[in-house]
Amino acid sequence: MKSILLAALVVLLAGCASQSADPQVRQQLIAQVDAVKAAALSNDRAAAEAALGDLNREIATAQAQGTLDPDDARAILAAADRVAEDVRTIPLPEPPPPAVVTVTPDPPDEEQTKTFEEQRKRWEQLRKQWEKQHEDNDENDN
Repeated sequence: MKSILLAALVVLLAGCASQSADPQVRQQLIAQVDAVKAAALSNDRAAAEAALGDLNREIATAQAQGTLDPDDARAILAAADRVAEDVRTIPLPEPPPPAVVTVTPDPPDEEQTKTFEEQRKRWEQLRKQWEKQHEDNDENDN
């Protein structure tokens, strides 16, 4: 079905060339159709949809610049819409697997270790002072 619709789109473009389409515009549109065809035939839905979007923009630009007859533009867009319906039947790709990130912390450097040891010693001294004061207070209360 894809190749039939794409072929119809190419024939439609060829017919436009004999009427009012600028030859350069015709070549650009044929290149866009070829991009749609290549993506559709390789079952690349995202690329086919992107190429159809590019084709629609090229048609709109050509029509706005007066290098493509409005009737031809409508006919090409209608054919492109039929191709787009066919492209939407291509299955979407599977999402990529989740990324697994493993973070390994850096080992503490000497200065960090030294600081930790100093803090630990200071804490131990404070704890001993507190215990001594607590014992002294208990003795004074008796």
